Amino acid sequence: MRILALMLFLALVNTIPPRCTAQEMDSLHSALRTAPDDTSFARTAYYLARDHFRSGAPDSAIHYGRLGAARLASSASLGTQHEFWATQLWRIRGMGWFATSRFDSAIVAFQQMYRSAERQPIVKDMGAALSYQGFALRQMGDQRGALEMIQRAMKVLAQIPPGPDLANCYHELGIIQGEAGMLDSAMRAYQEAARLYKEQGNTHHLANTYLSLSETFFEAARWAEADSMQELTSTMMEQMEDPSLFGRWAVTRSRSLLRMSQHAAALPLLDSALIVARELGDLNLEHHTLLLRSMAHTQAGRSEAAFIDQLAAREAHAEDMDLEKVRATEKARSAFEHEKELAVQQARTAKERWQKWGALGMGILAVVLALMVYRSYRAKSATAEALARKNDQIQRAQAELIKSEKQREAEQVRTRIARDIHDEIGATLTKIALLSGVAMRGITEPSEAQRSFERISDHTKRLTRTLSDVVWAVDPERDTRQGMLEHVRDLAQRALGENGIQFQLDLHTDLPDGPIAPAFKRDLHLVFNECFNNILKHAQATNVRVQFHLRHGSFELKVEDDGIGFDTAAATGNGNGTRNMKVRIEQHDGRLTINSTPGKGTLLQAHGPLT
Repeated sequence: MRILALMLFLALVNTIPPRCTAQEMDSLHSALRTAPDDTSFARTAYYLARDHFRSGAPDSAIHYGRLGAARLASSASLGTQHEFWATQLWRIRGMGWFATSRFDSAIVAFQQMYRSAERQPIVKDMGAALSYQGFALRQMGDQRGALEMIQRAMKVLAQIPPGPDLANCYHELGIIQGEAGMLDSAMRAYQEAARLYKEQGNTHHLANTYLSLSETFFEAARWAEADSMQELTSTMMEQMEDPSLFGRWAVTRSRSLLRMSQHAAALPLLDSALIVARELGDLNLEHHTLLLRSMAHTQAGRSEAAFIDQLAAREAHAEDMDLEKVRATEKARSAFEHEKELAVQQARTAKERWQKWGALGMGILAVVLALMVYRSYRAKSATAEALARKNDQIQRAQAELIKSEKQREAEQVRTRIARDIHDEIGATLTKIALLSGVAMRGITEPSEAQRSFERISDHTKRLTRTLSDVVWAVDPERDTRQGMLEHVRDLAQRALGENGIQFQLDLHTDLPDGPIAPAFKRDLHLVFNECFNNILKHAQATNVRVQFHLRHGSFELKVEDDGIGFDTAAATGNGNGTRNMKVRIEQHDGRLTINSTPGKGTLLQAHGPLT
């Protein structure tokens, strides 16, 4: 979604005419040097900044935007043209900051753009400036602020006929709502954006929106509608030559094909998408394409090829994370903080020198006293600075230790999950092998062979579910609140729905999607799994209601069935399942209770802090 947002934002300049030729650029540079007045200088600086931006040089765009804005700021003349070009220069500077991921600076530039547009006023530019701020806030992780800013932009843009800025707002609204798990709202926003893009004849944005809508339908398990959106995009791509759009479509289409086990049709698309990703240097697209191709190879029974793609996907993901960039960023930040500290110390030294010379005029006694105070101050200041530096070092060391510990904990959890499920898979495969031998020997007795084949089928289904749980457990991208809710939905469907039990789900979170601790995620999975297995084995239930809510700092779980129930007093101490569920919840400072009466069903409740 991050890459999609950047693509959408950079496409906002599609209304700007094509960039200049080399001769035209030389002419602009000459015009900038000989500009007769401030407005002409600002206009020429904007054209140069705009062309550098479209040529993929955002830093140069920021430079020329700064030159033009500085000239206007020093100008004595004010007027409509002055404010108009100030607005455009702030716009292009903000776009440059956004393209280089310096979102805080981009927001400041877009705020200035809004103020300039408001003084004219130009409603279209005011709405655009607000929407740009929303885009930047979302990239900084402020989902609430982004939503508020987009809604403000839509109110302003509602004063004029619908244009591309309003369509972009609807598309961004869909992204925000989709990331928050509000899929129905996201669909409505994408559909409105698609309608506006279609009216405006904006084929490129329309195709991007159709793909976003297809991905949202897919997440909501509305397969037919997802396929329909993909087909519409496929017909539109014949009119465009956009490798990045093709790569995104190929991945989206392949995922739908693999859902229907059509790996033969998916593999050529994934091969093409992988070529595009490598030509564009898009490591994120390469990572997801390799993961899907690994799944396709698995469906085709080519385990070695699947394993190779898994390793390549992991390498692409690690390269995309690029720890060297993180270190370089932290180094630059530290250098900035050091320079700031030096400037403060220089200012403090200058102030102390002035105080010293002033004190000398008061006489010998005053000089002695001043020197004593100065030395005391310096000693305390040096001690305080040394303590501050030591404290800073300790805090950094603690942060690194916590980070390392969390990574080690996550690896341990995944290793434990893999080991546990490996044992279960091994046992299940052994049973299948034994039952196959029995079935072969029982060919002369059809009833015996039939029972063996039925048991083989049951074990195979169970093995498939176990493999699905392995993929979910070891995938870091699913260590999220929304991923946990989706997994509970999947567990209920597999355990209850596929066994003829009616069930109702009430799953939601009051928070934007965020990370969830791997150990907590694993224990919740095991609690749900044990609970559903107990219902299947013992409850004889026909209806089950599941409530799972994630709130600010806490979770709440309820599973209620209309089965035969049991005497909880008589059952105390029997079986490890119930005791294990309580232990798993209590490990995370939570509490689990089970209330049941013979003939009146069973209610399992759990609550505790959200980790």
